[in-house]
Amino acid sequence: IHPARATKDELYPYLAKRWHAHLETFGIQAYQGMMEGPPYPKAQPNASRRDAYPPEGGPQGSSLSFMQKQHLDPNNVALGVLNPLATGQGLRNQDLAGAVCAAINDWQIEKWTSKDSRLKGSVVVANEDGASAAAEIRKRAGDSNFVQVLLLSRNVEPLGQRRYWPIYEAAQEVGLPIG
Repeated sequence: IHPARATKDELYPYLAKRWHAHLETFGIQAYQGMMEGPPYPKAQPNASRRDAYPPEGGPQGSSLSFMQKQHLDPNNVALGVLNPLATGQGLRNQDLAGAVCAAINDWQIEKWTSKDSRLKGSVVVANEDGASAAAEIRKRAGDSNFVQVLLLSRNVEPLGQRRYWPIYEAAQEVGLPIG
C-alpha cells in the first residue's frame, strides 16, 4: 500500500524548523533523474489505480477513509504494509534525507498505523548513509507499528556494496526483513 501526503508541507510538523526553510529554498535534490517522479509504472502516478483519487481531493493514497472504503474493507485486508512514496530516500543532502525519512516514519504512525490496526509501516531509511539508516532502524526496533525496512532498488551503487552493509546488519540485529 502506497500512502501519500495530501500536501507538500504535511511532513513539516515532524521536521525541525531548519528543514522547512531548506525545503522551501532548495527543494529536494535527488542523486539522479530516475530517483524522481513516479515510480514504476512511470505512466501511473503514485503507482495507484486511476480511480483512487479521494473525493475530498489530494493525490491517490492520501486519504485513510477513502482507502478503507475503496480497498481495505471490500477486499477484507487483514494486514496492509505501507510502502510510502517520496520518502527522502536517495537525496543528495544526507542530513536532509535522514530527517525526511525519520519524519515519514513518524507520519506513518500518526496518520496511518495508529488509526487502523490493519496497517503496518515500513521503516524508511536514508539508504545512501549506512550509519544514519542503521540508527533509524535501531530507533524503531520493537515498535509494533513497523514490520519491515524499506530499501529502494534505485540506489547510487548496487545494493551489495559495502556502504549498505550497516543497513543489513541493523535489520538483522532487530529482526526486521528488508522489503
